[in-house]
Amino acid sequence: MEYRELGKKTDIRVSAIGFGGWAIGGASEASGAPLGWGRQSDEESLAAIRRARELGITFFDTADSYGFGRSESLLGIVLSRYRQEVVIATKVGVVRTASGALKKDFSRQHIFHAVDGSLKRLRTDYIDLYQMHNPTIEDLRQEEIQDAMERLQDAGKIRFWGVSVSTPEEGIEIMQRGWAHALQVLYNILNQAPAQVLLPTAKEKGYGIIARVPLASGLLTGKFRIDSVFPSDDVRQNFLTPRRLQEAIERVDEAKSIIGGTSRSLTDGALRFVLANEAVSTTIPGARNARQVETNAAAIEGSLSPDILEKLRTRLGDYNFYQRHGIRL
Repeated sequence: MEYRELGKKTDIRVSAIGFGGWAIGGASEASGAPLGWGRQSDEESLAAIRRARELGITFFDTADSYGFGRSESLLGIVLSRYRQEVVIATKVGVVRTASGALKKDFSRQHIFHAVDGSLKRLRTDYIDLYQMHNPTIEDLRQEEIQDAMERLQDAGKIRFWGVSVSTPEEGIEIMQRGWAHALQVLYNILNQAPAQVLLPTAKEKGYGIIARVPLASGLLTGKFRIDSVFPSDDVRQNFLTPRRLQEAIERVDEAKSIIGGTSRSLTDGALRFVLANEAVSTTIPGARNARQVETNAAAIEGSLSPDILEKLRTRLGDYNFYQRHGIRL
């Protein structure tokens, strides 16, 4: 495994391939809409976490809303035994109301309450990176967020804080304000918008970059076709409509033709593409079982040639699937 600095604003080193903890939260809903990735076995989830640690993965990312605490709890079961050897990041801000609807809450009061729940589920007394969970520009202008995070640092409950953003503009706003220490960014072959301004600016200013959704919600595994149907409890049915799926698969096929035999698989090439950007500290593909962890971790063993990288950037750099459709994950 390769290890990188989580930017210059922290003293944390992370594995270049991390572990994304959304899928292990299993199936969950809010007001009838699926929020998880379908049914998930706790046994397979625990095996995946253990295998990740065995392969040298040290960065584990989750959120209190993934399975409404289930993902954090599963990570806590395994990682509490190796606390000094791993870096744990979680998120705050997504709240389920009594009616089952979702809302965002980045108030100081909620942050102080939520962090204690996360600490309990993760079986730890500190969180390495505490992140705002996809706030809007308007949310980011709440001055109490900065104050709340600084208080949590002073109390020793968190080491550093970051923001998970859905658009480059949100990340740029944060850096202009001088807030936070790391940014989690939606960046992959099909959504290269962050590479234009956000990633170079982050590198210049010393922000750690966590590249999420590197496999484009599974599209870049190459296993989906135009007639693919997602289970009723899979969150992807919310945004991968038949029309969007058809559109995206055309670009996936193009990426596959470019990568060709230069990588073990499309998955492998997609992860190598993300890691080739020197601003990226780590990427967090999801994994539901030990086999998927092994596939993800293997990507660190090679790289794409400059020619292949240039072709992917030139031919697919303006596509930006998630930005195009206003998809916020």
